[in-house]
Amino acid sequence: MKIKFLKTIFLLALSSSVLTSCVGDDDYVIPTVYRYAFNEGFETSTTGSGSNEVAIALEGWVNYNATGTRLWHARTFDSNIYAEFSSFYSAAGTNDATWLITPALDLTATTGEVLSFTTKTRFTNGYPLTVFVSTNYDGTTAGIATATWTPIAFTAPTANDVFVNSGNIDLSSYENSNVRIAFKYTGSKAGVTTTLQLDNVKITKN
Repeated sequence: MKIKFLKTIFLLALSSSVLTSCVGDDDYVIPTVYRYAFNEGFETSTTGSGSNEVAIALEGWVNYNATGTRLWHARTFDSNIYAEFSSFYSAAGTNDATWLITPALDLTATTGEVLSFTTKTRFTNGYPLTVFVSTNYDGTTAGIATATWTPIAFTAPTANDVFVNSGNIDLSSYENSNVRIAFKYTGSKAGVTTTLQLDNVKITKN
């Protein structure tokens, strides 16, 4: 009886060893969980199609064209919604300086803030996007011209039709401030008409 008992224990131990040996180290890796101070993917925006453009109108955002009438608008492709602008559809003889500005973001209670977003170009004939951060913008269209806007360096697409991540942009020097991030498209019907798509605007925090 004792021999049978010991044999059973041995077989159980051997089976357990075989099963666990099939598990690689990667199976125990815990995925990174990000905490967000801000996260906007434009998924709640109403989208247009063709010549029907529906302007981005999210709460707290500012959508303004300083030199024309067309605005950043929402589009969808492959079940993904994003913001888009192209001067190709603007009237002849017009210029575009079109701003899409986030709500005020309070970074005073967080640390280690990192900004990221994704962009895609189509029909490129020049790069139209500049990204800025401001600590003194008052949220009005008139205030865009008087606020201090600091350019942000980011990774831009080098080929068409592929969303490219901006890279991790350190905002920790602004963590005692209320900030706004601005995305500015500059183009014209007779000049740069590149289609620019913007998505996944995020700020992670510690």
